[in-house]
Amino acid sequence: MARRGIRRYCLNDSEFDEVCTMHCVFAFLVICDQNNLRPAYHRFHSIHTNKRGTAVNIEPPPLHTMLPLPLCIGTLFFAYRLFHGYVKGYRPLLDPHSLPGNAIPANWWHMGFMWPWIQRKHAHFNHTYDLTTIIPILAGNSMYIAASVGMARQIWGNEGKTHLVKPSDFTTEAVWGSSIALANGEDWKRHRRVVAPAISSNMLSRVVDESALVYQKMCKDLTPNGVVTDLHSLLLRFTLVMICRCGFGMSVDWKPSTANDEVAIFDRALSIASTTLIHRLIFPNWVWRLPVQRLREIDESWTTVLTLIASLAAGRQVQYSTLKELGDSEITDLFTKLVSSTEEASRYTLTPAEVTGDMMSLLFAGNETTSSVLMSTLVFLGLHPDQQQTAYEEILREVPSREEITLRNVSGLKYLLACMHEAHRLVPATINLPRDVPEDIVLRTMLPTEQDIIIRKGSRVMIDIMAVCHNPHDFPAPESFNPARWLSPDLKEDVIMFGAGPRSCVGRRFAQTEAVTFLAHFLRDWQVETVLHAGETQQTALDRILSGASMFGTAFGVGEVPVKITKRD
Repeated sequence: MARRGIRRYCLNDSEFDEVCTMHCVFAFLVICDQNNLRPAYHRFHSIHTNKRGTAVNIEPPPLHTMLPLPLCIGTLFFAYRLFHGYVKGYRPLLDPHSLPGNAIPANWWHMGFMWPWIQRKHAHFNHTYDLTTIIPILAGNSMYIAASVGMARQIWGNEGKTHLVKPSDFTTEAVWGSSIALANGEDWKRHRRVVAPAISSNMLSRVVDESALVYQKMCKDLTPNGVVTDLHSLLLRFTLVMICRCGFGMSVDWKPSTANDEVAIFDRALSIASTTLIHRLIFPNWVWRLPVQRLREIDESWTTVLTLIASLAAGRQVQYSTLKELGDSEITDLFTKLVSSTEEASRYTLTPAEVTGDMMSLLFAGNETTSSVLMSTLVFLGLHPDQQQTAYEEILREVPSREEITLRNVSGLKYLLACMHEAHRLVPATINLPRDVPEDIVLRTMLPTEQDIIIRKGSRVMIDIMAVCHNPHDFPAPESFNPARWLSPDLKEDVIMFGAGPRSCVGRRFAQTEAVTFLAHFLRDWQVETVLHAGETQQTALDRILSGASMFGTAFGVGEVPVKITKRD
């Protein structure tokens, strides 16, 4: 048990062995078991040999003479944790990413879970280091922190060769099992080979068409020439309906129905489940059996969603047999595409449970994340009328008729896509992404000096998305809203917010198509103005809005921000 206690303080297995050679195991036994000190010391006493060759047991000294020993070793141990290491970094009392540290708000003595956002402008010693460490003194896991685009590319770009693993304590495997977002190694490759081709041009064309239909329904809830105070909620509903229609192939309407048919029940249950994932991850199973109505509603909603998906999969398997005769191009929803992979004749197969896991992963990756990015984009455009006008002129140029927008039209909206990417960079929907290192790897740092750092087996590497996206070495004037930076050939195809390398976001094209199509319709019809408080400038209003940014469900964002919309002629 003492060895396990020591291991959590070590960056990797090699450092753990080094610490153990310093007799820190003995220090822990002494400190943690003072009531049984003498037996503990007996277990470590030495057997020496006298001059005649006779073994002699060396008895431990009296207890009062031993007390300074554990104190000295304990002091050496904490000094070792504070100053030893291969990379400069932070030495907080608690790990801010796991309990109990992530439950304590940031303050003068604790970093807090939100530290990457709070410190984004001056993190990692004012962005003078692109690789640092976090080594908690009292409790939590030690880890390396990557803080630049270059470091992120190295980690993500070589995942296939280095076999990096997503930590189980940062995944949703306990909720819905294996999926493309959670799998590793060959298992992940099998998921990827099924899911990636399923997001085809035909499906994206359907996304464009469905976006127009859902947007028209959404407009009925907008107040012309007025202030909208619930736009984030409307966007959450928009992205959820889009996933139901294009992801699950279910004709969910804009207004939730009170009927008892399969589609309406699925819609209501999914609406609750989509906003309560954090509850499912945090609360133990026994909590859901408590006599609390809200907990029962959440639990029943999750049970309904998972049961209905399994039932739908069986029905889609039968439908697929008919669709297969018409040609695979007739399948335009993701769910049916994945269900088709459960046939034994398929080159790469998924089990029904894996299909459920993939759909749930894509649902949660695409619902709150996309709505958060859309909200940020409209807020920034509402504060920057010149960039909004440029985007509007591009929409008029590339999409002559709002009734006939196609996937090709959407692909031509380069500046509008750049606006979305810039808003996403300034307010990333993800705070950080961890990886465990199963074998030694080498990372080349560029700051403060160029050198190779060996990341030992057993280490954890965390990519600080907030620091990466606000790093002035990668994004000059990082706090300014400058969509044009994404028109550069160096950045156009390497959108770091979606990841990079083989494990980049598999739903990136789906999310981009959905978001740009919505923005094209919305900005064509409405002029957006972010509401300022009395006496505020655009900059002070932005500072106020960003100070309120937080986690909303599973995505980081600005939340509800009042915007004034004016109908265009």
